[in-house]
Amino acid sequence: MRIQDVIPVKIRKQLLAFHQSLLWKKSFNNFKEAIDKGEVPSKKVIKKLIYSWGNQGFSAQTDYLETCIKYTLSTKGNIIECGSGLSTLVIGYIAKVQKRKMISFEHIDVWAKRVQENIDNFQLDNNTIYVRQLKNYGDFDWYDITNIDLSTYDLVICDAPPSNTKGGRRGFIHLFKEKLEKNAIILVDDTIRMDEQQMIEEWKKILDIEVNFYGSFDPHAVIRIK
Repeated sequence: MRIQDVIPVKIRKQLLAFHQSLLWKKSFNNFKEAIDKGEVPSKKVIKKLIYSWGNQGFSAQTDYLETCIKYTLSTKGNIIECGSGLSTLVIGYIAKVQKRKMISFEHIDVWAKRVQENIDNFQLDNNTIYVRQLKNYGDFDWYDITNIDLSTYDLVICDAPPSNTKGGRRGFIHLFKEKLEKNAIILVDDTIRMDEQQMIEEWKKILDIEVNFYGSFDPHAVIRIK
């Protein structure tokens, strides 16, 4: 008899969450140690981060998180993130070490609270989360950026708004095309989806960009502004 046949689903989920919470701080500290040594965190370290963070099915996966780390380490300017989660903390810590500013947009209050608590716990004071509702801009919905002092950006993490949002993630380019540095990098997750592929084709008509696709388990795109 299998254990899942004996223990109710609710209790199994509670045990999983408890185990993840026990491992989370240690996993993140192992990641920090690698960065502090000037090393690229190993796949093992990244997988433990993903597991202990939880949120399976929604959180960044190994391929994409490795790409996020790679391009955070290789870029120099300000960082903007669409959505928040594990990537906020991973990128935020590297940005802190590099003395870079990062902003993240989130529209789900309870999720922003969880990320903010971890930002506070790990003292990632270089990262600001803006909890903003989605606003209609005509052809698309995107985060409300009213009264935010925006800078120019060298690295973009484009992993939101959700796919069922009007226009999907398209709105970013329309709102920020004048805020992107030359050679800025935009990382787009979920390019296995047709909507993301079509969005990138539309972006090619707006900006001069170079696009490369990566990731076998978690397909994503690396876009460079020419």
